Amino acid sequence: MTEWTEKKETPAPPRKPDGIITTHRNGQTIVAELFFNHSGTETFRDKLLKMILADKGE
Repeated sequence: MTEWTEKKETPAPPRKPDGIITTHRNGQTIVAELFFNHSGTETFRDKLLKMILADKGE
């Protein structure tokens, strides 16, 4: 006879954002929470520049 056991994993506690950006556009407030990949090779500056250039391309 095989005994079935249920794994009970506790969820990870919510991680605090590394930064928060708030902006106002068209009468709306936009809040963005930033989470950094601390083991990544790309810097925040690199990623921000990519987003700015992509936004200008629209």
